[in-house]
Amino acid sequence: MIKWLTALGLVNILEVLLVLGLTFWREHFWNAISTKDIHGFFFYLGIFTVLTLVLCFVTSSSVYFGTRAAISWREKLSALANKFKTSKIENVSQRIQADCFDYPNLCIVLGGGAFKAFLYVLLFALSIIFNFNCVWLIWIIGYSILSTVIAHYIGAPLVHLNYKNQMLEATYRNSLTKLNFRKCIDIQLKLAKKLKHLQYFQSFYGQLGVIIPLLIIAPEYFSTTMTLGHLMQANSTMGTLSDSLSYGINTFDQFNKLRSCKKRLKELKII
Repeated sequence: MIKWLTALGLVNILEVLLVLGLTFWREHFWNAISTKDIHGFFFYLGIFTVLTLVLCFVTSSSVYFGTRAAISWREKLSALANKFKTSKIENVSQRIQADCFDYPNLCIVLGGGAFKAFLYVLLFALSIIFNFNCVWLIWIIGYSILSTVIAHYIGAPLVHLNYKNQMLEATYRNSLTKLNFRKCIDIQLKLAKKLKHLQYFQSFYGQLGVIIPLLIIAPEYFSTTMTLGHLMQANSTMGTLSDSLSYGINTFDQFNKLRSCKKRLKELKII
């Protein structure tokens, strides 16, 4: 498993560097457009094509390495779980099958995403400090922290609801009674209501995130000689930084599922 996680980490680093390269590419490309430089236009289109082809390969490799690491981890968890086949815990076989599959996948997807988000924040924050206005960094970090706190408040009940939903569904599979079915429906309705609130906020935050970087940059653009290319590079850098700082918001439901899954595996003493 270690070799697959190492490979995953390396391609994630390469992916972040390629995305950073694309932000610098935007300045030159949009400056070529604003000055009607047709040779520069086609030249930078060629560079974009090469960068994106490499990025597509790196991204697909990241998925492959993550999957291989998750499979290796699942094998180890399943080997430990076999000791608990005779456990008195309700629906133990189903829980072992489902949770030993979900837990490694969730850990690797979310862990890899968090690692990339950290790299994005580090490199793109440095880019803003050295290439743009440091005050922009303070604004975008403050906005992201406030939004994360709000998302946490809205989504906190999902941990318990996800856990309870999995338990009730397992019980219903084991005993297909009307009472068990009714309990499943009731918990799903509660879960759907809380998810609706969280997804509404995530959608609102995502839409607002498109214009927030522009609103931060606009005063300097309209009051200085900042070029269109520099504006587009700054907007891309700020947008990527905002998305990375918002990783917890965008994956809040998945993190809750991971916490619920971890709780069930702890009950089985597998982790």
